Amino acid sequence: MRTVQVSRPQTIDRVQRKRGIRPNERYLVPDLSPEARLNLRQLKPRYLFVAESPHVQEVEPEVQEQRRPLCGAAGKKWWGMLAQLLDGHLVLPAESREQQLDLSLESLESFCLKHHLAVMNAVQYPLDPKVSKSFPEADPVKNLGFNKVSGPDSYQKKKDTPEVARALISLGSRLSHEAVKNLPVYALGNDSEWWVLRALAAQHESHRYAGKIPHPAAWWRRGGWFGQVAEEKLSALFRDPLLAHQSRS
Repeated sequence: MRTVQVSRPQTIDRVQRKRGIRPNERYLVPDLSPEARLNLRQLKPRYLFVAESPHVQEVEPEVQEQRRPLCGAAGKKWWGMLAQLLDGHLVLPAESREQQLDLSLESLESFCLKHHLAVMNAVQYPLDPKVSKSFPEADPVKNLGFNKVSGPDSYQKKKDTPEVARALISLGSRLSHEAVKNLPVYALGNDSEWWVLRALAAQHESHRYAGKIPHPAAWWRRGGWFGQVAEEKLSALFRDPLLAHQSRS
């Protein structure tokens, strides 16, 4: 299990006293979790997955409640694989399975309830500058003060700023919510892992980090090898009765 040494982020009060960028909530994407969704208040999660940040399709709906994690191209791969592993949809090729998926909010909420899943974004606003091509006001540097690409505006370079501290506090608060506070946390991809490790360390809960699963946007790389790794890790997770027992306690 990986650990990371970080200083504890500034307190919420201290961060809020400093003048800084205030994100435009038009581009906030709520989690699929009991804390964020009225229809998931009765959800008893056994598994907690944290993706990186929203992309274009996730911020398209004008109504905030309709925005949800992983509902675009990468989401089709993610939910398609989960449906294969959890619902036994093994007879269809991956492309056909993905074409038949319903990624509406109602469908994803129903799937999460059925299979005891919670899915979050580490940062609830877009981090990829590509989103600004469709939504200029969602440009990460303008909206958050940092982005995910290499350079002076990357979150790694700005890790000591109030804006990054605020995002870490938000993630730590969501990870420690009553409904998920005892769950192991699985990061989807390298960017998510960076945020999850630091948010948990700041809460003195590094022991909850359970590992990294390749982000579905990268599953095609190396001839599909990352997709095979993701499938192997998810298959092992879902058939592990000990982990399921621990997450219910």
